[in-house]
Amino acid sequence: MTSAPVAMSSRRLPGGDIPAARSGVPPRSGAAESAAHRAIAHLLHLLAEEAPTEAFDRLSRCMLDPAVSTDRDLALTALARAGRVRELLAHRKHREKETQALYESARDLASLRDGEQVLEAILQRTRQLLGTDAAYLALVDPDTGEAYMRLTLGTVTTPIQSVRQRPGQGIGGRIIRTGRPYATANYQQDRSLDRDPSVTDAVAEDGIVGIIGAPLRLGRDVVGALFGANRYERAFEPSEVALLCSLADHAAIVIENVRLFERAERTAAELRAANAQLRVQGQALERGTSAHGQLMRTVLRRGDLAELIDAIGGILEGAVALVDPNGQVVASTAAGPGAGLPAVGTGWESPATTARPGAAHRLDGAADDATERWAVPVQAGPDSFGHLVFAAGTPLLEADVRILERSAQTAALLLLMERQAAVAEQHVRGEVIADLLAEREPRWDSFSRRARRVSGIDFDVPHSVLVLTAAGVSRRRLLRAAADYAATRRGLASEHAGKVVLLLPEVDGATAVRAVKPQLDRMTGGTVTCGVAGPAASAAAVRRLHRSADRCHRLLLALGRAGQAAGVEDLGVIGLVLSGTSREQLEQVLAETLGPIVRYDEQHGTPLVETLWVFFAAGQNPRAAARSLQVHPNTVYQRLERVDAVLGHRTWREPQGALTMQMALQLHRVVEQVPIEVLVGS
Repeated sequence: MTSAPVAMSSRRLPGGDIPAARSGVPPRSGAAESAAHRAIAHLLHLLAEEAPTEAFDRLSRCMLDPAVSTDRDLALTALARAGRVRELLAHRKHREKETQALYESARDLASLRDGEQVLEAILQRTRQLLGTDAAYLALVDPDTGEAYMRLTLGTVTTPIQSVRQRPGQGIGGRIIRTGRPYATANYQQDRSLDRDPSVTDAVAEDGIVGIIGAPLRLGRDVVGALFGANRYERAFEPSEVALLCSLADHAAIVIENVRLFERAERTAAELRAANAQLRVQGQALERGTSAHGQLMRTVLRRGDLAELIDAIGGILEGAVALVDPNGQVVASTAAGPGAGLPAVGTGWESPATTARPGAAHRLDGAADDATERWAVPVQAGPDSFGHLVFAAGTPLLEADVRILERSAQTAALLLLMERQAAVAEQHVRGEVIADLLAEREPRWDSFSRRARRVSGIDFDVPHSVLVLTAAGVSRRRLLRAAADYAATRRGLASEHAGKVVLLLPEVDGATAVRAVKPQLDRMTGGTVTCGVAGPAASAAAVRRLHRSADRCHRLLLALGRAGQAAGVEDLGVIGLVLSGTSREQLEQVLAETLGPIVRYDEQHGTPLVETLWVFFAAGQNPRAAARSLQVHPNTVYQRLERVDAVLGHRTWREPQGALTMQMALQLHRVVEQVPIEVLVGS
């Protein structure tokens, strides 16, 4: 910005043209005006034209020349005032230049240009306004408190661009610690500075001598410093320090604006991400609500399990299968086998239990298998119905995983409702079993008709009977498992005399012994003991089968075979003997074969019966029997000789007699636990 030129008259001065004043020589004097007045007029003209210093010097010499007739005092006064005017004009011009630079800096700030570009512009204006060779900007490291070089302009070496100074050290550290500007005409010779040798070397390498710096303030905090530097010794004026402080304030505003803008950008990005997440969650919630409503409508209208599985597959766009606790596929979508899931009725390895109850987890697959499989337990409280297995060719989203978990809960609800209905039905049908096995025999014609009408059981169809107990499992849990098993095979389960009774149609005894117990073991998690009899094709015959199955169950426990399943024919010789023996015959065999020894033990407190049992179990080897009894072999020999004396013969040692003695020992052990009337009937 420049001052406006002073308006001059176009009237020609006597003795020459006014433009001749540019040469510094006054025109010739005329008669009408004095030489001093003409010189002053020329002086004003030089001021108006902003003539160079040389023109003023020539005019001054001319006015002070003794040969020129002028008023000397008036000339000196005019020259002094003209000099003052020149200084004021120069100062005003300089201030206008500074103001223009500050205005442009403020305009750059208002234009929200890139912060790096604005800082570079401030450094450029610092060089221009202060006339420095270099300018640079240092910021405070928030972690260490050190001042590090942020931006340089006019430097010629690399080390100066990576200078770091601790608070109080060097010019930068001093400005940051005190918060005041500082200037030095010669950095290397300034004894008041605490210099770092590495920084001093970098400054010397770059050739910097005079340095001026001003703090960058944000409120009460000093966040950096703005510097100007010359490669020669220079004393900076107070006005230059004030100008640098103004530029430093602008730089501080730029830095703060950049920081606020970056924070605003981060906040806006976070808000956009949050909005996107909320939108995704809203869509997931809407999708989950829709899926839940669709599944619940299927349950409320009493849809079957297959319909529910198809609905889940349609919602998740994949294949779904329900695998029961035994590893059998109960229901599957049509696309199940094609997607790597087994078909209904086939086996499937039960997935591992997850750490979080009810949580879905991904199943491991082959490395080259692009199908993604998931499993989620189907359970209601402590009751497990198996797993829901899902397979698809695309990754399952988090929202779909939640839908899969809710689908498993819905499937558990449907299965629980079906179980409750089955329990109610089993209760009604259980009354049929109670009447069938009651102490008083029913009227068979009316009973069969009522059983067919109430429970749908047709006793004209062959039925097998199973009597069940389980170790480590409550009778209620065993009954529930038996009822679930019976429901899938048109059978019937109930409780009678402290045991679970299971009737299965069109299943022979051998198949029941082989297939039922393993299934019930898996369903209950316990060890089931199962007595089996059948089949028979009338209600009266089924009643008799129950007694036979109960007898087998008792014999299994008495013979130490708990946890097994067997019919009479599976009990070996004991079973054959008991099936064709009356009570009188059994009592006679025991009395003649083992009776004297039992009475001797009771009278004398001897273990002859136990010794005989261990002796035959050891293959009739006295030394092996002694080791089992933990006695000396001679003790066994003495006890066996005592048996000979009590019986009055040694025929029990011979093959035929040994067989009879072993049979009697087994019968004796069974009779100790099972009454004879139960073993052979009344």
